[in-house]
Amino acid sequence: MKVSVIIPTHNRSKLLKRSINSVLQQTYTNLECIVVDDASTDNTVEIIESINDNRLVYLSHKTNRHASASRNTGIKHINGQLVAFLDDDDEWLPAKLEKQVQLLLNLPKKVGMVYCWMDYYNQAGDIMMEVHPNLSGSIFKETLDKQPIGNSSTLLLRRVVIDDIGVFDELLPRGNDGDFIRRVCQTYEVDFVPEVLVKIHVGHEYDRITEDSKRGIKNAIYGQKVKLIKFGSELESLPKQKSSIYSYIGSHYYQLGQQSDSKKYFLRAFKTYPLNLSIYKLFFRSFFDLNNVKKPQE
Repeated sequence: MKVSVIIPTHNRSKLLKRSINSVLQQTYTNLECIVVDDASTDNTVEIIESINDNRLVYLSHKTNRHASASRNTGIKHINGQLVAFLDDDDEWLPAKLEKQVQLLLNLPKKVGMVYCWMDYYNQAGDIMMEVHPNLSGSIFKETLDKQPIGNSSTLLLRRVVIDDIGVFDELLPRGNDGDFIRRVCQTYEVDFVPEVLVKIHVGHEYDRITEDSKRGIKNAIYGQKVKLIKFGSELESLPKQKSSIYSYIGSHYYQLGQQSDSKKYFLRAFKTYPLNLSIYKLFFRSFFDLNNVKKPQE
């Protein structure tokens, strides 16, 4: 069964070859690697042309449309029955697809997606953080106020899942992979390979969507507010998760120096579910542990 792998990229030619090679060097070889160039102005084309493998497919945008649109462009051109995603600054270990394909194909159709573990690495090659969740089955509730199973680079899903739940939300500049995972989990069960098969590289010279600049924090606030609208009916019966979302918004507003907005959302969090201890921790960390609050860059 063929796997279609989609790599969105924009002006990251120095990192791109590593991610592409980690796909083409998979022990599971029945795949296509679709690179979607989101209007890069560096030597991305030259990097693609230097790789001689007929499984590599190159697509490009004339204007910069960002990661979700790039993934969606790739989805329109897939030929595989299974789909995976890889960010251009991430890297797969060689057996990633083999182990996930073997697992997924032996699971019932109600399991639409499998994930794996991932570790974050700095430029020196040291592990900065481990993400090793153990969630399986129906986990939609767990995804509402957080992103508990990692990012899109850890996923493998059936093509039919995308037909059912739709593509990536192009209006979300941040949290778009979390939104996609959340919508998958709303309809399908998930399972996982309990092994680190993805390396997330941070500390490089390029901007990341999750950066703590003012733009990044504003995008984070927008993403949380969209979540309250998209899943409003579900959150009515899940006040703990709703209170956590309010507290995240309050924390982000505090980072921006907008204390009145921050207090307003923390107050909503307390009123929604006063027994949620995590919102108190976030509140005191924001307003009293001043050394722990990072000032956002422009």
